[in-house]
Amino acid sequence: MAKRTVEAIDREIEEYKEELANVKGRETEVYTRIVGYYRAVKNWNKGKKSEFKQRVCFEPDFAETAKEEVKAAAPASADSPASFIYFTKKTCPNCPAVKEYVEKLEIKHTGYVVDTAEGLEKAREYNVFAVPTVIFFGADGKELYRAYSVKEIKAKLEAPVAQAV
Repeated sequence: MAKRTVEAIDREIEEYKEELANVKGRETEVYTRIVGYYRAVKNWNKGKKSEFKQRVCFEPDFAETAKEEVKAAAPASADSPASFIYFTKKTCPNCPAVKEYVEKLEIKHTGYVVDTAEGLEKAREYNVFAVPTVIFFGADGKELYRAYSVKEIKAKLEAPVAQAV
């Protein structure tokens, strides 16, 4: 490996600094939801822009209490679901909470992302029209019921299967 002098390194640094100073980019247009539909933030009025700046992104925190809650909700009877599949989408705002909850259930399961070709094909196969969707199956492989939120999943797992839709 050839040795470089301090002067050569300084020259390279100056070249990189000059190159960095001349970098030209484009303005990024941000779209987000406002009053029920998506629109470019730059076209919003002053009040809505102010509201947008105050928005805070968060990740749901399912700590130890949630793990205990999931174990308590896990089915124990013979009529309970033996397996389930669930469908999510990358841009779905409700999918992360459902996915995190069902992944902790102690029931055999498979997850599909409908943004992929395989996920979309499975969604067609099971007539899934909305995400998140969780389909529970009995030991015989027949569909028992569907749930679309953490609240519904909890209710279905706690209720007897005979009452399920």
